[in-house]
Amino acid sequence: MQSRLLKKFFSCIVAAAIVILIALVSGKTAEQSSQAQELNIFIDEIQRASEQVSSFTSDFVQEKHLALFSEPVVFSGRITVARPDRLRWEFVSPIASLLILNGNIGIRCKEAGKPVQFNLQSDPVMRGAAEQLWLWFSGDYEKLKSFYSLQKTGENTLAVKPLTSSVSQVIGAVTIQFDGATKQPEVVEIDETGGDYTRIIFTSYQRNPALPDALFQKCAIDE
Repeated sequence: MQSRLLKKFFSCIVAAAIVILIALVSGKTAEQSSQAQELNIFIDEIQRASEQVSSFTSDFVQEKHLALFSEPVVFSGRITVARPDRLRWEFVSPIASLLILNGNIGIRCKEAGKPVQFNLQSDPVMRGAAEQLWLWFSGDYEKLKSFYSLQKTGENTLAVKPLTSSVSQVIGAVTIQFDGATKQPEVVEIDETGGDYTRIIFTSYQRNPALPDALFQKCAIDE
């Protein structure tokens, strides 16, 4: 059960990482169609914007649309990233929970109970999830291209589809809408293989903020 919950939780994190860090994906291709050229230009624009960012924070609202319910389940939170290997992914409402990754060390935090620390080198489930996250931070363009296909479907919209079965078993496709001026992701929709989908809306971006080390070392941060 814990393994399935972790897999679901990390599918959302991985999707959000794709959204925010999609600018790392190389758009070079041998196909000379106008559609491919348009995609290349757009990816290059996003990449140039991303290369100026070494860290960022963003608020988000996550809507989980389930086929069994007429209304979505809504969560809100904040994500903080410092490249190449530090992440703080926090849900603040309606239930508080937190994941921290700092190199090989991770921490899971909940409202009730003590924080749980783990080491990626000795925890295969968490290590696999972290490897997926850091895949997009690495800048290994050829490796990224072997895992995902990209298609420009609107003026500032990309469709991302996984090419590997390990990811496609959970995520069918991801649609990303970018801000036309800043090239920052605004909305992502994640279609899951079971028919449910998740919409994540990102707001209040801060690029290259000064981030205290404590953000990636403990659950509660003193104001």
